[in-house]
Amino acid sequence: MTSRRAILCNGEATAQLPVDDRGAALGDGLFETILVRLGQCIWLDEHLTRLAGGCTRLGLDFPRRELERDIAALLGNSPAADYAVLRISLSRKSAGLRGYAPATGDCNRLLQIAGTPAPNHDHWRSGIHSYLCKTRLPEGAATAGIKHNNRLAHVMARAERPVTDFPEGLMLSHNGLVIEGVSSNVFLVVGSTLVTPALDTAGVVGVVRQKILAQAQSLGMPQVVRRVELPELYRAQEMFFCNSLIGIWPVRALDCLRFSSFELTRKLQSQLEAVWYA
Repeated sequence: MTSRRAILCNGEATAQLPVDDRGAALGDGLFETILVRLGQCIWLDEHLTRLAGGCTRLGLDFPRRELERDIAALLGNSPAADYAVLRISLSRKSAGLRGYAPATGDCNRLLQIAGTPAPNHDHWRSGIHSYLCKTRLPEGAATAGIKHNNRLAHVMARAERPVTDFPEGLMLSHNGLVIEGVSSNVFLVVGSTLVTPALDTAGVVGVVRQKILAQAQSLGMPQVVRRVELPELYRAQEMFFCNSLIGIWPVRALDCLRFSSFELTRKLQSQLEAVWYA
């Protein structure tokens, strides 16, 4: 997309955040990445609901009306590409003060939309090779579950292996619990049960993660959300990553660990494939 209104900052066609923006300086903010297909945001309400919940946790005012106006302006002034990504960032204003103390709940809005290639169907069909990240996630209940701006651990984890060979990595917490992918949530199939890690100490509660849990329930699949320790991977028959942009990627191998089945993963893919590929 080349429209000059592909970026909006506080409703204006500019990429210039204020120099004292606390999101840039301190990571004091939140973001969402949303798939756009033919000019339509996929699961927009769910993304905005998660963003609103994160604002409540951080003590930020949630500017829903302004965001809806900004989104409509971006979509209306950009070509309706087959696939695009909308990124919404909210970051606390400084109120003219320095230091860590948050002086206001008012926030800057930065929205960006850009065309993107279609999700990788080879990864969807054939699965991927993944790696166990050396970089570990910090733990803290205060920020667990929300998509906050403090992503340095994920940046370092993604730098560990070439994306061409390892499209996704698995991240553990500092205490060794399985948490998520670098940019995705993770599921295991242990026996006949769908298992995904509890995210009460670290990680992001993803929109697609919630969709998959709901879909599994409608199909009568046994499921559980709980803490997952690393040795449990050796008992799992299947493993997959998921997020709003890639869909569902089965894992063929995690470093030297091989997975022998995609059976349950395929059932879930068949229910949701139209979101990414119809």
